[in-house]
Amino acid sequence: MSKKRRPSASRPPHRTVFAPETGEAPKYWECPVCGYITGQPEFEDGQNPCPFCKAHDGERRSYPTERIRRLDRQIRAYHLEGDHEIVVILVMALLEAVLEDILDRIMDAHGADLPLRRMVMDTQRAIGTRIGKLFPALCGEEFEEAAAELGYRDFPYRWRQMREARNAFIHDSPFNGAKETLQPSMGNDAMELLDQSYRLFVLLNNRFVADGIHEA
Repeated sequence: MSKKRRPSASRPPHRTVFAPETGEAPKYWECPVCGYITGQPEFEDGQNPCPFCKAHDGERRSYPTERIRRLDRQIRAYHLEGDHEIVVILVMALLEAVLEDILDRIMDAHGADLPLRRMVMDTQRAIGTRIGKLFPALCGEEFEEAAAELGYRDFPYRWRQMREARNAFIHDSPFNGAKETLQPSMGNDAMELLDQSYRLFVLLNNRFVADGIHEA
């Protein structure tokens, strides 16, 4: 298996450029050589080099994927209609998909082939296990520590609290009791997490996939 060319550890710090906020899923582009992700629109056409590794090679892939963008559009439509419970449920599903994507990218960057990555994700399905065990095993630090270092200290806690509320709402647990409703304000909280998740994903990617020295 051919491995990606890795950026030099001596490369100077580079500040990640975020995509502008437009009220929909942001548009980013990924360098196929080093895996770096940027919101710089001039990077899309292939005429400009990667701002990180300077490569011109290959077709620039967009992030998020069209699958994620479709789900994002549905979530925003439900939010406009005031269906906050559906918003919370779908945002939690989308964030789990985003986490799965970043873990897969990190394993790929470590040289794991597709069968191995698929086996790991199939055997580590629980979101708590993926965050609490798989992420630290791959990255050498806790998810909470990485998020804090990248400027999103409260994100893991807010995500965990919302997952617990979601689980209590959709699961009729004889141990903890079912939660009959979710507060309308949780819809707004979920949308904030959704928008933050894209930026945190890009920063995690640029740190643990592109293997770069950068400033958050």
